[in-house]
Amino acid sequence: MLANWFDAHDSADLLRRLDGLTLSARPRWGTFSPADLVCHLTDPVRVALGEKQAKPLGGLLSTPGMAHFVVWLMPWPKGAPTAPEFLPGTGLTKSTEFQQDKQTLVDALRRLSDVSPQHVLAPSPVFGQLSRRGWGRLMWRHVDHHLRQFGL
Repeated sequence: MLANWFDAHDSADLLRRLDGLTLSARPRWGTFSPADLVCHLTDPVRVALGEKQAKPLGGLLSTPGMAHFVVWLMPWPKGAPTAPEFLPGTGLTKSTEFQQDKQTLVDALRRLSDVSPQHVLAPSPVFGQLSRRGWGRLMWRHVDHHLRQFGL
């Protein structure tokens, strides 16, 4: 079965790995600092929950067939497109204090866990409207991708 944030074992594993992220960690690729990364991971969760706005990117990735393929199956490429609201200097929530920001991420992920199966989450700015399970798969893949970026 494909990993998903809404699977308790999968989410516990990601939280354990996230706990190992330190301010002194260096990325294997890309330019995110650990502080920016934590905010970069938090903001899409906040969008899903309706707590932050992000403009739709539109294009091929937001078509249902392509969105399904990328969210569920396609290998996650380094440097994949993202909403400007999730990048430093263009809308990313500013880092404050690293441990506090990490806790904010954990709290947002837990709020996502608490969303009922009947609740319709906000659209993804990249992939458009996703089911709850689709958001869970996207969140798991996104967090996993960036934890691997930092060797976790």
